[in-house]
Amino acid sequence: MKKLLLTASTLSLCAAGAARAQEVFDLDEITVSSTKAGTQTPLDRTGATVQVITQDELEQADETTLAEFLARQPGISVSANGGVGASTNLRIRGLGGAYIKVLVNGIDVTDPSSPQTQFDWGGMTTANLGRVEILKGSSSSLYGSRAVGGVVNISTIQRPEEPGSETTFALEGGSYETYRAAASYAYSGERGGMTFGIDRITTNGFSAKSGAGNTEADGYQATQITLSADVMATDTLKLGLSVYALDSEGDYDEFAGDGAAPYDERNTTESRGVRAYAELMTGAVDHTLSFTYFTTDRLSSSNGFDTTFDGDRKRIDYTGKYTVSDVLTFTFGADWEEESFNTGTDTGSVETTGIFGEILYAPTADLDLSASVRLDDHSTFGDYVTGRLAAAYRVSDATTLRAVAATGFRAPSLYELNSTFYGNAALNPEESTSFELGVEHEFGAGRSVKATAFHTRIDNLIQFVSLYDAAGTWIGGQYQQVAGESTSQGVELSGEWAVNDWLGLYGNYTYTDAEDAAGARLLRVPTHDVTIGLGADFAAGWSGDLSLRHVADRPAEYGVVMDDYTVVNAGVTYAFTDNAEGYLRIENLLDETYETAASYQASGRALYVGLRASF
Repeated sequence: MKKLLLTASTLSLCAAGAARAQEVFDLDEITVSSTKAGTQTPLDRTGATVQVITQDELEQADETTLAEFLARQPGISVSANGGVGASTNLRIRGLGGAYIKVLVNGIDVTDPSSPQTQFDWGGMTTANLGRVEILKGSSSSLYGSRAVGGVVNISTIQRPEEPGSETTFALEGGSYETYRAAASYAYSGERGGMTFGIDRITTNGFSAKSGAGNTEADGYQATQITLSADVMATDTLKLGLSVYALDSEGDYDEFAGDGAAPYDERNTTESRGVRAYAELMTGAVDHTLSFTYFTTDRLSSSNGFDTTFDGDRKRIDYTGKYTVSDVLTFTFGADWEEESFNTGTDTGSVETTGIFGEILYAPTADLDLSASVRLDDHSTFGDYVTGRLAAAYRVSDATTLRAVAATGFRAPSLYELNSTFYGNAALNPEESTSFELGVEHEFGAGRSVKATAFHTRIDNLIQFVSLYDAAGTWIGGQYQQVAGESTSQGVELSGEWAVNDWLGLYGNYTYTDAEDAAGARLLRVPTHDVTIGLGADFAAGWSGDLSLRHVADRPAEYGVVMDDYTVVNAGVTYAFTDNAEGYLRIENLLDETYETAASYQASGRALYVGLRASF
């Protein structure tokens, strides 16, 4: 039977027996992102809001890209300039990619050369992923600049729990001549282990640009490789290594449309990342020292011109953890980071040095408190201090209250400061304050509800402003600051219900009110975002799921009215054996015509079939 993994922090679609569901619920309530030490923490012992997506849930996803799957979760929305491989932005509680730190096996994969330093989610599929943690709310005191909206921590394929190895293969094909293949190997030994994964996707795609006359299909192809390994060199010293590599090539459409043939709009990207670390255990104090290097080279070709975007990041981290007792822990450390970018005409670099400290204190068996503070010394803008206070109070075994207050900052990106055409050297960092208050209640047997209210204020928000001449003709644009306080606030509601031993239901609703200091709504942020779904084990070896997402009330974008839309996805799986299964999934089952970004269309009805096997 397919496991029921509908936790209060992870609203994903599956179904199984009520007793089995509650067992999985208890085991999966662990986070490693909510504290600076990065140790496993039960979710009911952290004030932060963290959603955990498991490997089983990712394998059963009906969506091709990870971003579209994450859009099912409360508080998360997605916009894309077309299909797979197109520029894609993830938002957490109304705040876009510039406010979200994205880590893959500990490597920061946000692009230092992009207009706003962020991760492009367009090519990240669900293949070979083992776990995704989404830490919501301002986390600058833990993760530094840009972590104002939150952190997405992605781990690749997981190792066997017992010593041994596991090899997995997956093949899929479907609409738009789309083909996916993935293979992975995971090994666990007495003194360490490793995982290796490779996945490949190719698609002819469809015209990203909507409207009459836009018929040229925009294809995409990419290969991604990940490696993670560690070994206990001695009884107290662990050495580890993580590697990330992505090669991709895809067509795109300019805002003006396909234009005349031959079509030459194309992006080529090569990204490489490596993280080497050492963990030394010396009694009461544990030490972790790591070095990370990430580089990305992008080439954008359009109208006969090639533009390069090269970005590099070097980072050194030290973290110490002092366990005083079972109720008191201190975490402390320092880090240094250098980022640079080069477009051929524009260059820039910046260094940031940070020191931090965090206290975790449990004065009673039912109350957990945490406090963290961080000082960042930015080579351009000087010193910034950020902090976070969080509390989790277990009213009973079934009910938990959470509260968080935090400050954050985001320094302007290198592009925002240095671009000849669009940059603005007069920009200053944004500063933010955020609050959240939540309650979670478990009824037992796979049934729970959760509610969280959130509020974030950003001083001197940086936005791209279009410029027009006296005749109303667009003459360019520039990044400028909106003086005053911009806000993003709202409520997340979510719940799950195991109807019986073969049927499960889930749903969530997010209300978001996001506007800048001038009262203008933030683009691409829906006021209402609803997801409901069900999953069932309806016959021996057979399981299926159905999800519906409705998005309503988005602001007009560049004069284009953004209509409400409803998307239904479905899937059915048949297990041939305990280690092999076939599946069929359908995206946009009702063939809805809709746009998540103005004048760029999403996929119509698309059907995909696949096989998965492990041994």
